[in-house]
Amino acid sequence: MISFAIRGGIGFGAAALPLIALVLPMKLVVPVFTVLGIFSSWSIVFNESRHVEWRELLRLLPYTIVGALIGLYFYNAFDSRTLARGLGALVLAYGSSTLWQSLRQRPAWKWSPSLTLPVTGTLAGIVGTLFGAMAGVFYAIYLDMQKLDKHRFRATVAATLLVLGVVRGAGYLAVGAYDREALIATAISLPLMFVGVALGNRIHTNLSEIAFRRLLSIVLISSGVPLMLG
Repeated sequence: MISFAIRGGIGFGAAALPLIALVLPMKLVVPVFTVLGIFSSWSIVFNESRHVEWRELLRLLPYTIVGALIGLYFYNAFDSRTLARGLGALVLAYGSSTLWQSLRQRPAWKWSPSLTLPVTGTLAGIVGTLFGAMAGVFYAIYLDMQKLDKHRFRATVAATLLVLGVVRGAGYLAVGAYDREALIATAISLPLMFVGVALGNRIHTNLSEIAFRRLLSIVLISSGVPLMLG
């Protein structure tokens, strides 16, 4: 519920998945979180579709698809724990730098869109394929650099995750991941997810722009820690 309250507040927030995976098998957690993510993203996009930056979404998707293919390769060829720690370090570094900038209220560092677009889009595909979540962290990095206001930011992250979730969910369905146990777990989790998103909507409404940026930074840092410990 806490994870999806964060998702409702800023558009993404699946940092809880690696922690849940410590006590539940990944083959159960991943498909369940995918369905919950689809529903939570849809609830945001349904109400905020006018704020979605469709151009940015379409620019991210090709790199995400490439990243997903790369993720499948690395999933078979390399140790996921080592890869998770490296990506976690990247997220921690960016989240810490943006939090530091927001606290000191200095101008944000300038990054080249021609570099950040392919890097973050590809990393989103890789991480989403490996872990079934966390792709939103990298979409957030790119969209935060575009300096979208909090409404457009949340709606665009949610819309991108919705499209990715549907594609990924279809893949899990094709390989038989949605067995009886997964369906029961999904049914039990759905009410908690909707409560979390409702709480997140209240958080989003009451946040100032500065507070929103700081919350975003904290979520990025919190997402990096489980990746490094995974």
